[in-house]
Amino acid sequence: MARIKKILKFAGIVVVGVIILLAALWYGLSWFGEWKFAKDIKQIQEETNRPYLEDTYGGKTPQETLQLFVAAVEKGDFDLASKYFVLSKQGEWKRKLIGARAANKLETLLKPVKEENEKLKNEEPLWEGKNNFVSGDAVLFQFVKYPKVWKIKEI
Repeated sequence: MARIKKILKFAGIVVVGVIILLAALWYGLSWFGEWKFAKDIKQIQEETNRPYLEDTYGGKTPQETLQLFVAAVEKGDFDLASKYFVLSKQGEWKRKLIGARAANKLETLLKPVKEENEKLKNEEPLWEGKNNFVSGDAVLFQFVKYPKVWKIKEI
């Protein structure tokens, strides 16, 4: 009888130990899964944001970005000019600029932009901290602040 009690006591300790081990394992795996998921999400966010963080094409102000864009177009460097736009618009603007040059309409496309840029050259405070600009001729400039530079969203 004493031996059976000893065996039952040992079996009880083993069962309790296994239950504690399984509970710790379940909790540990659950915690590890959450940690791994959070790590994966962070990595995806970093990879998604990397192009924006590494992009250095643009100016320190919206006006400077616009001036860089105009200068690149005037030089005929449409690849560079398109890089002053937000990433999602770069291909579209490169095609638009190449098409305008082919149709001899590049100056027509650029003229209102250059005129508004000249008007606003000496009005630096108007550009400070603003993202949208509408001229009297309804030319709209929209800008987006990337981590290092300003990009053109729309002209």
